[in-house]
Amino acid sequence: MKRVTWGFTVLVAVAALVWISAPAVSQPKVVKIGDLGSKVGVFEGYGRYQTMGVQMAVEELNAKGGVLGHKIEIVSEDDETKPAPAVRKAEKLILQDDVKLLVGAVSSGATLAVMDVTKKHKTIHWNSVSCAEFMRTTKFHKYYFSNQPDSRMQANGLAKYIVDKMGKKVYIFYTDYAMGQSDGRQFKTALEKLGGEVVGVAGAPLDTKDFSPWFGAINQSNPDVLFVAFAGTDSLRLMTQLHSFGMTKKYKMAGIDCFLLQQDLPSIAEPMEGFVQLNHFSPYNPDPNMQAYNARFKKKFGTDANIAAGSYDAVLFWAAAVEKAKSFDPDKVAEAHEGMCVDNTHIGRQCIRKDDHQVVMDMHLYQVKGGKNLPIARIAGSDSIGEAMVGKDPVEGFTWEIKKK
Repeated sequence: MKRVTWGFTVLVAVAALVWISAPAVSQPKVVKIGDLGSKVGVFEGYGRYQTMGVQMAVEELNAKGGVLGHKIEIVSEDDETKPAPAVRKAEKLILQDDVKLLVGAVSSGATLAVMDVTKKHKTIHWNSVSCAEFMRTTKFHKYYFSNQPDSRMQANGLAKYIVDKMGKKVYIFYTDYAMGQSDGRQFKTALEKLGGEVVGVAGAPLDTKDFSPWFGAINQSNPDVLFVAFAGTDSLRLMTQLHSFGMTKKYKMAGIDCFLLQQDLPSIAEPMEGFVQLNHFSPYNPDPNMQAYNARFKKKFGTDANIAAGSYDAVLFWAAAVEKAKSFDPDKVAEAHEGMCVDNTHIGRQCIRKDDHQVVMDMHLYQVKGGKNLPIARIAGSDSIGEAMVGKDPVEGFTWEIKKK
């Protein structure tokens, strides 16, 4: 009788162990990625759409089995559009959440600060919105990659069109922080190389409420073109005020790729009419890759995509590099990225330049008509990317001094 009891007890114990351990064995393997961006404030729209792009990429990848057999999970954080919170959140994502990829931030100042964190902790870092030129020059590190055209690429693409088609006398008005300063510098340099004349420059602080104090100097310089380097709610306020002063009718207008998202254009269609903007995506571009991507995006979120679509591509590049490296090890994944090409991005085939980890991408010029960004010209990525300048100071030799003609 004792033998039977002992045997029965063993069987019960074994069964209990199997029952207890079964859920643990069946749990899927998970890898986390970080989404860091502005959730409120001036750049809230860019941060929101960055998150949407990441979500769509992760959903599609998980439907195909994830990456290296791991389900991908997203951890999102708000950087408050400021460097200090961005650094704290990046540290939290890397050290506490153990993310293997960080996408962000949105503002250039925040992204530059976060680059120090991702370098220190050897974390793959993709930038899909910020555009200051320091990120692929003095701040560049081996774990950093970008598919956002930086200030130099944008200037190379836009300046020639302005000089050839819009006018040679240009006033540069920029938001006075990392992004706007960078855009202003690079555009002034590119314009002057092409024989254009910068007749005035001015910077207004981020989140300025009243731009009218700068309008007198703009009118006094009498430019052919007013070039503006602002973004988000700053752009909305600026264009509304320029229009109320009659300046959108007086001058031809042009600006950087993140000046206004397509979603914001209908609300200020009249002030923006005729505005020329460089961009790498528009839902009104007939390119079949853009149309296919936008159709999927709109089906999922009920709205058109915009330039933050680069965050979708960033996740695809990282996943492809992980599969190629057969590892999540950051050194192996960083090396796998270099020179990589991916075909199914939001604008078709894209390739990473090994020298500075910048994606070489074709860009398009758009003109706003009836609240829509309509394509008017295409600039090949090879014509705008410029030489690699890793470790070189892009500000060296630059001056805001106006050259009188």
